[in-house]
Amino acid sequence: MSCFLMINSWAGDDQIHATEKMARIFRMDPEEADVVVDNLANGNPWQFDHQVSDRQSQVAEPYLQSLGFEVESIPVMSDDGMGLGMPTENFNGSKPGLFGKIKNLFKKKR
Repeated sequence: MSCFLMINSWAGDDQIHATEKMARIFRMDPEEADVVVDNLANGNPWQFDHQVSDRQSQVAEPYLQSLGFEVESIPVMSDDGMGLGMPTENFNGSKPGLFGKIKNLFKKKR
């Protein structure tokens, strides 16, 4: 199953660092990530538009929490009448997904 990541707020110590990491993880322009983190710091939630796998979510949630984000995963149900009706888009194979991005971030810290 997959899910959507909802970030409800940010209350970390280093907003610049959190903004840089958010931009890299979610493939955003730094300016867009800055606006998102500012809004999160002011209590306005943000949801990533794309589905992520449960495996990606299990890696992403603790990492984002370590940066000061309050993260929630919202399960995506099948289309058998129990679906959430949220749009889905797949990433093309040319770039690593969320899990790959986070994995690369951990490799760079070594």
